[in-house]
Amino acid sequence: MSFKNNQNSPNTYDYIIAGGGMAGLSLAFYLNQSSLRNKSILIIDRDVKNTNDHTWCFWEKGQSPYEEIIAQKWKGVWFHGTDNFSQFLDIQQYTYKMIRGIDFYNYVIPILKQNPNITFLQADILEVSETVKTNKGDFYASEFVFDSSFRSKYNNPDYHNMLQHFKGWVIETSKPVFKVNEPTLFDFRTEQKNELRFVYVLPHSETKALIEFTIFSDNLIEDLEYEFYLKKYIEETLKVGDYQIKPEEYQISETEFGIVPMSDEPHEVLPMTKVIRIGTSGGYVKASTGYSFQRSQRFLQRLVKSLEQNIDIKNGMITNHWKGFLDTVLLNVMLKNRTPQDEIFTRLFKYNKPSQVLKFLDEDTSFFEDVALINTVPKPPFIKAAWNVLFKKLF
Repeated sequence: MSFKNNQNSPNTYDYIIAGGGMAGLSLAFYLNQSSLRNKSILIIDRDVKNTNDHTWCFWEKGQSPYEEIIAQKWKGVWFHGTDNFSQFLDIQQYTYKMIRGIDFYNYVIPILKQNPNITFLQADILEVSETVKTNKGDFYASEFVFDSSFRSKYNNPDYHNMLQHFKGWVIETSKPVFKVNEPTLFDFRTEQKNELRFVYVLPHSETKALIEFTIFSDNLIEDLEYEFYLKKYIEETLKVGDYQIKPEEYQISETEFGIVPMSDEPHEVLPMTKVIRIGTSGGYVKASTGYSFQRSQRFLQRLVKSLEQNIDIKNGMITNHWKGFLDTVLLNVMLKNRTPQDEIFTRLFKYNKPSQVLKFLDEDTSFFEDVALINTVPKPPFIKAAWNVLFKKLF
């Protein structure tokens, strides 16, 4: 039964989504397409969602639920690794896709607003339980609160905690520079400084592209350092043939910055009877890579199916322990700097089919496929890391 706008319970809804970012809006999107679309739903977020604050990239087979707003699609990607390994990789059955945050918001929010059972509230979330407290009042969920606002500190020394942090510039050039059909997935031709550092390039057109400088580490750097390496990459590394972009030949039209946790610390997905954490709060980010968009879509679709079938929602959230172990081992290798990290990714893409690596990163590979892939990375550091992880678990 829905209580929305009931005179006795004016602030009561069947579902409350605390946090209207990618995860919260995606959940509402799938609920709106399901048999639960008549539930009263309140979506709370402090922001209006009218800026391009994110760019999400992912690969998949077939069509996306958001196919209408895919900004770019690619059937191949550049990889620039160690030992002069540079190759344009055919990703076969996969398509690499890009969605701009503003396009996502402008597509999903109007669809949701067409449903009279869905209400949006712009407010600061102060506390989450079965009652969500905000600076504009308290709201009660008769069934569930889906919380993407909670942030773990990720500081438990018993686990491996890293960050994926990045700064990106959308640049526009005065001359045609970019090959629209040739994005760069990984470019490790930048100083590593005993971390994992790379740049990726997503062309919008021949004169416009997103250039993103990304670091996997356990600490952040100063803003000027991100900008230094972006500028250095654009003016020294990024070339089309022998042509280099001169400082006066490009302008920065957009910027973005982000921090994504990479952690094997367990997430308390059900902290209270009526509260379900989703998104980063629910552990949807892949621990060893920081990838979240496609993984979030999968988890949320499973969650909605569980709600529709009225079965234990944990069934849609169980992660594969073997895959989790592999994530932990890679985190251990990276945190303890057991081997050059750019070499790990280079060997994965150099000695395996690119589509198989993408399948592995999506956790769609079998145990034996995993073993075959693992066999192509430097063995001693991974064996040492695996023993270290197992020892900590046992003792």
